[in-house]
Amino acid sequence: MRKLKLLTVYSIITMCTFSQDGAIKLEDSVIVSTTGFETPLFSENKNVTVLFKEQIDNGNYKNVEDVLRDAPNIIVQDTYFGPRVDIRGNGEKSISKVKVLLDGIALNPIEDAMGTLPINTISLNSIEKIEIIPSGGTVLNGSGSSGGVVNIITKTSLKKEFLVFEGGVKSYDFRDIGLSLGQNLSEDIYGNFNYSYLKGNGYRDGDSQESNNFNGGIDYTLDEKNRLKFQIGYFDENRDYSTGVDKKELEKDRKAMGFPIISTFKRESYVLDYEYKLNDSLTILNTFYYNSSKRDFTENSLMDYEIPKLGSMPFDILGKDLPVSMHGFFKEEGKGAKVRGKYTYEKGETILGYDYNYTKLLRTSEIQANGYFFPKLMPNFKIKGDVRVDLRNDIFKETNALYGINKYNITDRLELILGARYEHSRFGGKRINETEILSMNRIYEYKELESQEKSDNYAFELGTNYRYSDSGTIYTGYERGFTSPLPGQITDKIDMKYVPNNLKSETSDNFEIGARDIIGETFVNFSLFLTFTHDEIMLIQKNSYNPAIKEWQYKNLNEVRKFGGELYLEQYFEKLTTYQSVSYVHTEITEGLYSGEELPMVPKGKIILGMGYELNDRATINANFNLIGSYMVKEYDRDNIPVNTQINSYNYTDIMMTYKITELFSISFGINNLFNQKYNYEEMSTISVPAPGINYFLSGKVQI
Repeated sequence: MRKLKLLTVYSIITMCTFSQDGAIKLEDSVIVSTTGFETPLFSENKNVTVLFKEQIDNGNYKNVEDVLRDAPNIIVQDTYFGPRVDIRGNGEKSISKVKVLLDGIALNPIEDAMGTLPINTISLNSIEKIEIIPSGGTVLNGSGSSGGVVNIITKTSLKKEFLVFEGGVKSYDFRDIGLSLGQNLSEDIYGNFNYSYLKGNGYRDGDSQESNNFNGGIDYTLDEKNRLKFQIGYFDENRDYSTGVDKKELEKDRKAMGFPIISTFKRESYVLDYEYKLNDSLTILNTFYYNSSKRDFTENSLMDYEIPKLGSMPFDILGKDLPVSMHGFFKEEGKGAKVRGKYTYEKGETILGYDYNYTKLLRTSEIQANGYFFPKLMPNFKIKGDVRVDLRNDIFKETNALYGINKYNITDRLELILGARYEHSRFGGKRINETEILSMNRIYEYKELESQEKSDNYAFELGTNYRYSDSGTIYTGYERGFTSPLPGQITDKIDMKYVPNNLKSETSDNFEIGARDIIGETFVNFSLFLTFTHDEIMLIQKNSYNPAIKEWQYKNLNEVRKFGGELYLEQYFEKLTTYQSVSYVHTEITEGLYSGEELPMVPKGKIILGMGYELNDRATINANFNLIGSYMVKEYDRDNIPVNTQINSYNYTDIMMTYKITELFSISFGINNLFNQKYNYEEMSTISVPAPGINYFLSGKVQI
């Protein structure tokens, strides 16, 4: 048996081995993200991508966000509040349509306006692999997964003994250390421990961060039928960064600092798994979990401020270049249970499950401005005053769901997949707005609205998987998915008043056809997809530039069509492995507001070209080229007129060399953005957040 090379390869084929006659053997390759149980990869009717620990190590990444930037099919969006993960063109709605999981438990927040994914709270040295399912995840994972699923799987159940100590230095005074340990404490008890520490500055002036990350657990086999697993995780971070900078300023200085932001973030999680294996045919898994996260930030800036007339105030007042301070606080707590059982019979398997989740979120924003104001129609009449606006959003979402998936072998080579899900959600909360103006007299206004809604949704799945040879598969799939409203979306703000709306769930029809095979020395994975989204939830904003008088409406306005394709090729030679990944997506709003336009924040495609070469028994070199396609961003000007801006495509190239000094010790040196390309993590019409230029890293690893 000869192993395929494990270099920078992203293909699922890295899990496979050749037999002596050259046939691919996929039976030993499994994933868990499509059924909740280990499932043979060859029986999947989806375009599955798996990133392994080896690939993560070969990139020497700083965090999970950096790993996903280099993954096929995935676009990472940077926002004011952190990263978002997009697959197949969900754009600005990706946080509510692409579900990111940690060992099967969702990380997505229940708010889209200021929410973010805490993916960077996951220690890289705790990850065993990352499974990426581009679409079709609603039956198993419910609302928010019709656009795809990313499941980050840790080492908690490896049952392998290992000890890894690693550390390194990077450009911008970054340094990190990590310790990862797995140990069979007895014949029945396995423990694992992972810790990492990161400290450094950033590419831009004034940037810095320091974080501690820990997770670990115990896997206890009570007897041949019962098994318990308990995991805990903790993360804390102090980070200083800044807002975007005017593009003209960036042309002079790419490292220019915007308005400073000081933030802290803490997250903790607890998970208990209980597995009961009645016999070889029936297994029941139970998962109970709790997680909590807190984020605190302060931003000081200068801005124009407009306050509409309140109380006895006879006119609107304006302020120019006022010193403004905004302090924000977020606290989200989630708890839930997942109960699922798998019954295996002669012709296939049936999976039944129940999901429960209750999440609550408290968000507060205190905005203070002081200086000289003037009436809107009398710019020369100066009034000195202080303005305070307190915004409070106290929301929740509770979900109960039942689902079933059946896989039936019509023949030895043809499999039929059927699935269905029913989900009931209850969501709502309270919005509060307090405004106080202190000038010649005190003007105070208090607004509050409490609302609650319910929704019932259904998802269906139908697919086939035809294995026409030992290495080749053709698959088809259809899923009717849905996305129920988030609790913050059921309240509008119109004429400075909170009002409830009648927002419905949006639904989608997802179609996919694909094939994978190995032809000669080349692995080929190809898929085409088509998606129709109905009653898409749209956000319409007014005065978006000014948080004090910002207004919004959520409406089911649009019908959206998306289609595209994905091609992955990988070639194997004696010491060289090369790979190419091409993805393309076209989006169009076919009915409703902005009909005929593309969806904002959706790059038209992504190309990855890479290679790994074994120089000798001790040294390997890896190179990776990424090209991200152009996209459109939509903003609203001061007259509330939408402005579309086309953002150009960009590319970057990374290279890395690893040298194995001994069997236990290796060192790596690499260069990121080798050709010093100038591109931006976040970009609007006039401001941008620049990505780093050429930078370097050196790391070492001891592995026992």
